[in-house]
Amino acid sequence: MEKTIFIQEVGAYSERQYQRQDGTMEYFKSRGVTMKHGGDIFYGEMTGELASKNRDTQYDPNKLYVVKGFWKHRTWQDKNGEERHENMYYITDIQAL
Repeated sequence: MEKTIFIQEVGAYSERQYQRQDGTMEYFKSRGVTMKHGGDIFYGEMTGELASKNRDTQYDPNKLYVVKGFWKHRTWQDKNGEERHENMYYITDIQAL
């Protein structure tokens, strides 16, 4: 999905270590972004090398950007055993217009 957006807020870059299924250790890198498209406000994350490459990038809230990415869905159970759903937008590219 590609959208022309304004960036409302950008979170801090973060890294956290985790153990892969093969037992090796790796770092999960991310940076969250709150975006606005028309009347819609949504959240997405840059992950991996894109997040690392843009760890210090400053985004102008008055400037238009083109964001590219994809949606993922997951189903999970809350503490009461109720089924819940979550949609997450993963950013694959972001460029100023």
